[in-house]
Amino acid sequence: MDISNLHPISNSYQDSRLISLKSWKRANEISPRDQGGPYMISQEGYDPADLMSRPDEFLLGRTGKWTSIGIFFKLPVDVRRAEYVFGTAAEVMSLLDSLPPGVQIQRGDAVDEAAEEKHDDLHAAYHQAKQQASDN
Repeated sequence: MDISNLHPISNSYQDSRLISLKSWKRANEISPRDQGGPYMISQEGYDPADLMSRPDEFLLGRTGKWTSIGIFFKLPVDVRRAEYVFGTAAEVMSLLDSLPPGVQIQRGDAVDEAAEEKHDDLHAAYHQAKQQASDN
């Protein structure tokens, strides 16, 4: 993460990054799905309510709330896939277009803070896709 461009996360599509999971081995399980999908929406920055402005990475869920990647990987696998994996770019654009101006953050109250991160194939696919996008 480049902290020289650190800013509070926003609901602006310009600050968001579309991560294609098309090489994920379970991509075919997501339906409907377009040629480049499935997708996740990420953004680097900090929680606007964090007075320390700590850099973090966030993922956008279907509820319109952003979740820290650390909390995301503590959620049950089925919740992660249902809430944060989108089949089509049109679905992503529709969500981004419907977001209110103010950011909503899902904080740690939704998970057991003592829970270990659950590394599954989605975890690996996300990090691989993010790395490939950075290399391009």
